[in-house]
Amino acid sequence: MEKVKLEEFNHWWINGKVDVELALSFKRDVYSEIVEQIDKRFILALVGLRRIGKTTIMYQIIQKLIETRIDKTNILFFSFDEISAKISEVLEVYKEIHKKDFRKEKIYVFLDEIQKCNNWENELKKYYDLYPKLKFIISGSETLFIRKKTKETLAGRILEFILTSFTFKEYLRFNKVDEKEFKYETIIKPFFLNFVEKGGFPETFSFKSDKEFKEYIRALVIDKIVYKDIPRMFKIEDPEFLKVLLELIATNPGMYIDYQSLSKQFEKDRRVIKKYINYLQESFLINLLNNYRKGSITTLRKRKKAYPADNALIYLYKFKIEEDFFGRMVETLVVNNLKATNFWKNGNEIDIVYKDTPIEVKYQEKINNEYFKPLKSFMKKFKNKRAILITKKEERKINIEEGIINLIPVWKWLLGVNKYELYKL
Repeated sequence: MEKVKLEEFNHWWINGKVDVELALSFKRDVYSEIVEQIDKRFILALVGLRRIGKTTIMYQIIQKLIETRIDKTNILFFSFDEISAKISEVLEVYKEIHKKDFRKEKIYVFLDEIQKCNNWENELKKYYDLYPKLKFIISGSETLFIRKKTKETLAGRILEFILTSFTFKEYLRFNKVDEKEFKYETIIKPFFLNFVEKGGFPETFSFKSDKEFKEYIRALVIDKIVYKDIPRMFKIEDPEFLKVLLELIATNPGMYIDYQSLSKQFEKDRRVIKKYINYLQESFLINLLNNYRKGSITTLRKRKKAYPADNALIYLYKFKIEEDFFGRMVETLVVNNLKATNFWKNGNEIDIVYKDTPIEVKYQEKINNEYFKPLKSFMKKFKNKRAILITKKEERKINIEEGIINLIPVWKWLLGVNKYELYKL
């Protein structure tokens, strides 16, 4: 580890502030939650898909620390995405540069894309246990690197924040739409339609052409994960097949995952397909929903439904967005917004079950009584008194024998602009 490389990463040691291009002025909703934990003992982990702003949040926190008069040399940043090194090498070179005593001084250590560092979890544990004054903030783009290893090595030492792409509310705030102007037809509609189609990767918001947008998602998100991140973590033999599975799911959001059928379709061992789909999930490219069974483990044996983690992935692979398909993109947006983990299918089908509440998405001009049947069936079976039907534009409350069904337009639901306490799930 060369001194000059470390000094390049930490330009505030000389300039006294973080470059504005790195610590952008716009702050994600989760930023304040992370900052609240900055002086607590836990290791803070920012985990999520590539290109959604994890590194930016790190730089924003560094700038805030500088503004609160933390000694600028007591803040260390290093990215394993660019240089191969051990944590011990980084810290020892840092000590040599600034003559720091880890036992006496509070040092904030930011380690970006830490999963690319071999044996990082054991090194981190050693320094965490030996030097209580070191505060570690780490980031990574695969969930498995946190979940599997920290259970064994860093249990009780780490607090994880899972970052998603931008929410619709953040997207509007980014575009300087005031909450007081939340009027759909005159203000919100064009933003909503664009967000549903192209998703929430912040660096794409300024792109003017489809070509520029798709090249960005393909090169900087998909290809880096499929050809670099996943093969490095899991030693897979056929990264091209990962892309095939991802495109299949992206162009069929909400599809059922039938491993036997996929095995026949692609002439691959079903165990290989199951592993590859798991890799896509662990890398935050897709989300899998289980069939809801209250108080039962049978959900583990049932078929799952798969959604791309952001609508940008759909837009990348879908040549044309037809009107009917747009409704499936709305459904995908709602699933991802809730970080949903369950649907329900038992004769009838419910798109999402969230905190035991059934939620259906019907992006239709007119809502008819047929749409209420699955919700009624679920409410009757599980003795649930509430349900939500997310609509294109209808907003009303329906009292039925089983309880109450609340209808709310999707844009209002996404923004939390609602009249009923029921929506506050």
